[in-house]
Amino acid sequence: MTRQLPAATRRVKPVVPPLGAEAVPAEDRALALGALAELSDAAAYLEDPDLFHRPRARTRLHLARVRSADPRLLTGQVTAAAEQRVAAGLLAVRSVRAELAERPGERPCFTPAALAELNRLLVAADPDVPGRGGFRRTPATVTWPDGQRFVVAVAPGRALHGHVERWYRWGTRTTSPALDAAALQMVRLYTVHPFPDGNGRTARLLAQCDLVGAGLLPGLLLDLEGWADLNREALDRAVVAAAEGETLCWGKLFARAVTETARHRTATLAEYRRVLDGTAELVADDPDAVAVLGAFRSAPAVSADSVGGRTAPGSAAPAVARLRAAGILAPHPRLPGALVQPRLLAVLDAPYAEPGD
Repeated sequence: MTRQLPAATRRVKPVVPPLGAEAVPAEDRALALGALAELSDAAAYLEDPDLFHRPRARTRLHLARVRSADPRLLTGQVTAAAEQRVAAGLLAVRSVRAELAERPGERPCFTPAALAELNRLLVAADPDVPGRGGFRRTPATVTWPDGQRFVVAVAPGRALHGHVERWYRWGTRTTSPALDAAALQMVRLYTVHPFPDGNGRTARLLAQCDLVGAGLLPGLLLDLEGWADLNREALDRAVVAAAEGETLCWGKLFARAVTETARHRTATLAEYRRVLDGTAELVADDPDAVAVLGAFRSAPAVSADSVGGRTAPGSAAPAVARLRAAGILAPHPRLPGALVQPRLLAVLDAPYAEPGD
């Protein structure tokens, strides 16, 4: 006898698009591609855009879930989790670049095993994730703040593994436009819901990797985490709409997320450049100090060792010391041994804000 679901429960079926499916309306696609092109131009100032990937610390979210935790201890754990997500993101995007180098012309896509390992890395240090990540072994349900309850139609076990394998094969064979392919793989992963935790952050990271692999994004620069936090209801409703066959609703929202986060990041990088160039002008009469500051085009944090190749032999450490004495450099608040320019760090760490805020 078939078990009847409660009346308030809806089933979320997996999105299974045709190989050449389009999900993004033409006008929205043009806006998103234009915003990505502007971001790529702005990121040309950076020597290594990948190192500017900055997943958000989720302290407020964790405090709501882990109510008995000491806030100071929890903040440290959440910071460690954010740094772990940075490392996972760098590993993911570099694997995409390696795959492109090995098989030029082919679309990179994570195998099921690599996908499960990526999820493990993303949730490894998360204080409110009890397991180790990897594919779920139980049915999945999701409850919205308004009480609506959804059950994921894909059962654990063979059915789940089959859907993930088909997700991978579609990703390697699709003829969809690059932006649409990223959107569809993202929502397909959402609706298969392969993991006990971290499905959203895994899907959002992979969407950025797709855009990098397609040459539309120079590095993991989009703050899709910040955007999702501010647009959770719209995001969830678009996922459910896609599961019910309305993929254009999802494609429009995905394009909006890309457009808004790309424009936000372009503005952030413009401010970052303005602050860094202005700081260099303060020490224009000290070439070694200027050279040390140039390292911040490569990464948000530096050390005396990492800037050694930018100055004359033996000059890096004294230049760093002079910059520290002048208050231009300071210890990184989270990474022992690293140094930051506080104003630059403040620019990068500013909370994501909606356009017009």
